[in-house]
Amino acid sequence: MQQIVPHRQSRPVFNACNGCIAFRQANARTARPHRVRARVHRACVTASATKEDVQEVQESSNDGRKIDPNAGDLMSWEEIGERAGTDVLQGYQMLDHSGHTGQPRTAPTRVLPTDESSTTDRPVLLYRDTNGWCPFCERVWLALEEKNIPYDTVLINLQDKPEWFKEMVPTQLVPAVKINGELVYESYDIMLELEKHFDDPPLLPSSSELREEVEEVCKQASAVSSAGYKYLASRIKDKEDDDAEQAAQDAFLLQLDDVEGQLSKHSGPYLVGDFGLADIVHCSAMERFAANMPVVAGLELRGNPRYPRINRWYSAMDARPAYQKVKSDDMTLNLVIRKVFGIPMAFSPAIDDFTQRGRNEAAAKLSKNKEVVRADIVKRSGILRGHDSTTGGSNGQDQATSVPKAVQDAVDHAMRRLANYLLLGKPGPRNEDAEARAIGAASLAYFRNRASAPRDLSANACHELREACLAVVKDSY
Repeated sequence: MQQIVPHRQSRPVFNACNGCIAFRQANARTARPHRVRARVHRACVTASATKEDVQEVQESSNDGRKIDPNAGDLMSWEEIGERAGTDVLQGYQMLDHSGHTGQPRTAPTRVLPTDESSTTDRPVLLYRDTNGWCPFCERVWLALEEKNIPYDTVLINLQDKPEWFKEMVPTQLVPAVKINGELVYESYDIMLELEKHFDDPPLLPSSSELREEVEEVCKQASAVSSAGYKYLASRIKDKEDDDAEQAAQDAFLLQLDDVEGQLSKHSGPYLVGDFGLADIVHCSAMERFAANMPVVAGLELRGNPRYPRINRWYSAMDARPAYQKVKSDDMTLNLVIRKVFGIPMAFSPAIDDFTQRGRNEAAAKLSKNKEVVRADIVKRSGILRGHDSTTGGSNGQDQATSVPKAVQDAVDHAMRRLANYLLLGKPGPRNEDAEARAIGAASLAYFRNRASAPRDLSANACHELREACLAVVKDSY
């Protein structure tokens, strides 16, 4: 029997993909090899196909053009703008800050120049932080949007506050507003003043009894915020005093229990009957804890079965258009806390033995095959573009001698951060070199789609590896 010579043999990540190799051997001399491979082999093209295999699939169109079969047409910018529509740009403004530093280039609402002489023909002029990160500014901003009050905004750079602003506002803090020309500061006082001047729709109930309840719930918001940030601080500082950290966690959970209890007093989803001031005062800290706690402390607030009413409150708040306009997203809030406290974006200890076993398997196999994985990443991910080097070897095994050491080190650092995350739930320090971080991020983005179960790893381990790659990539910048 004549021996069948393989059409081409490629190397998978950890070991040979025998099924794919056998398929190529059996179909190497078929009359229509391109279409066979395009139809059956495309599913594992990222796992074990060579560059030439991909090109053959791309060239299998009727007119012979090289195309990506999954890409479709690429729209022009004019088509993109037309398809996206203009209604989503309502209020969006491009800013010109020539000569000004620390100012954003866009804003979601009408913004006036950061100047003492800026005036408005609208009833309210809001002074807030440039990035919309300040939780106290968010409260006032949300109140303005909920009450449909016309306003203009002046952005204040918190790192370089103008002298005129510090002279104008006794506390020198944002937010501050001018209501019909009259200055008011401190977020809670501002919202009460807005309620006096613009009482429709109301943010306070008409009942004096309920108003007293609102006042107490607003005070509770300070206790929740204080306990939450103390717990975050106990985690961020990485103290060895486990008792102190546990005490901080217990204190925060008790505050959340009080919020859950408050929500149980009324039939609706909000804190004091209808939506109002109490919800606005609570929302900014609760929004940040929902984002930060899972990353810093491994504590989920949204979806936590211990707090079903808090979950309903989160959903009710998210459904409000005004809140969607002023709220941040989890990624931004975690980037902010990383910027302030220097914590990693990726922090997720295993929640059970099954998860940790999968992570251990992924880390062990990554360590066992580190040279092969590193060579595969270098050869196939595209990170060598722009580097003066040649790639040697048919299978990547002897390529290390021709790859710049800086590239090898960057890939190795990214791989060790990946293993660190798998084993400890945190990736360790980022590479200080920006180009090395970019190489590492590209390496892990490629590797995330390269691994395969059950060829390389069990399904559990492969899932944990992919999640870990994504988490470490997000922590690269």
